[in-house]
Amino acid sequence: MAATIDRLVVILGPTAAGKTALALELAAKYNGEIVCADSRTIYREMDIGTAKPTADEQAWVRHHLLDMVDPGERLSAAAFKALAEAAIADIQNRGKVPFLVGGSGLYIDAVVFDYEFPGPADPGRRERLEAMTDDELRGLLAAEDPEACERVDLLNRRRVVRAVETAGQLRTRRSDPRAETMLLGIMLSKEITQRRVEQRVKEMLEEGFIQEIESIGERYGWDSEALSVIGYRAFKDVALGRKTVEEGVRDFVRGDMALYKKQVTWFKRNQQVRWVENTAEADKLVHEFLAGQV
Repeated sequence: MAATIDRLVVILGPTAAGKTALALELAAKYNGEIVCADSRTIYREMDIGTAKPTADEQAWVRHHLLDMVDPGERLSAAAFKALAEAAIADIQNRGKVPFLVGGSGLYIDAVVFDYEFPGPADPGRRERLEAMTDDELRGLLAAEDPEACERVDLLNRRRVVRAVETAGQLRTRRSDPRAETMLLGIMLSKEITQRRVEQRVKEMLEEGFIQEIESIGERYGWDSEALSVIGYRAFKDVALGRKTVEEGVRDFVRGDMALYKKQVTWFKRNQQVRWVENTAEADKLVHEFLAGQV
């Protein structure tokens, strides 16, 4: 079918919902390419613990915004937005359909609702915040921006520092999604999601997840930003011999389920999302959207 090339399909949802499989099938069918909206798969060398699309999947459908930074580096949401918008424009200019896919709500909303982000950090205040303990930072954030405590990963020190820095600063966004955009959501129950996460971590361990963590720690330092990412954080102490594999699995599952809860809360606020239960339902909606019927 002849698709309208200025349209954008967004596939979103919480962890382990099946976003990758759905996006691959639809993008392959509708001459599309995938723009990854995931704050974990942006890292190079972090393939196993981020459930990054495999080489075969990337060969089947072209992916954008994977492997953008080294494990010791950072990529802000503002920087992600600029890169994603450039990728989407490039895909459209080549007559293909961009599929923005992921579970990072801020990344997705930054593009869909055209976020304007707060300015850069003040070096002096950043230094003072960095000198504070994790508990002090979380307490300061709770006092200055209670709502941020609901959406920020409170165990990720960098994100807490940035949330404190930007508390009270004006953030602007569109009230409606960008034109010619369809938002599709896919979600599983908490029970099914937990079973999937438990199976996923088992497979990751079989693929060499702990060895991947050891390599990152040895190359980029054990205090690297990368090792504060959910999943890696759970197994960092396993790699260092400070806790057992069983404890790592427990903490991994707990971390991912806490992420699931935050993602569900974030995405459910958006009334424009059309939630689907299966590929057939999503396929019908995308077909109609690209044909200009919705």
